Amino acid sequence: MTTVTNVTYGNTAKFVAEFLDATGALTIPSGGTLNITYPTGLTTSSTAIAMTQQNSFFTATWFSSVSSLGNGTWNITSVGSTIPVATGNLRIITP
Repeated sequence: MTTVTNVTYGNTAKFVAEFLDATGALTIPSGGTLNITYPTGLTTSSTAIAMTQQNSFFTATWFSSVSSLGNGTWNITSVGSTIPVATGNLRIITP
C-alpha cells in the first residue's frame, strides 16, 4: 500500500520500519536504507539515508529544507537488496 505523507517545508520527517520475511515473521537485516526522491526547482534530487537500528525498529530522519515545494517519493530497502519493503509519496507543503 502506498501512503502519502505531508511534510511542511523546513520540518523533518521521521521514518520507522520493521522488516518481515516472506512468512510475515520479524527479521532483522544488517541494516536498512531510506531512499527519497524530492523536487528541487524544475528537476528532482535523490538521497539515500542509512537507518539506525533501535531494537527491532529501524529509523531515519529526512530534513525537508533541501527540497522545493511539490511531490516526491520514498522507499525503504534492507541492506544488500534493491527491492523496497515499504514505499510512499511525499508532498512538501507550505508552512
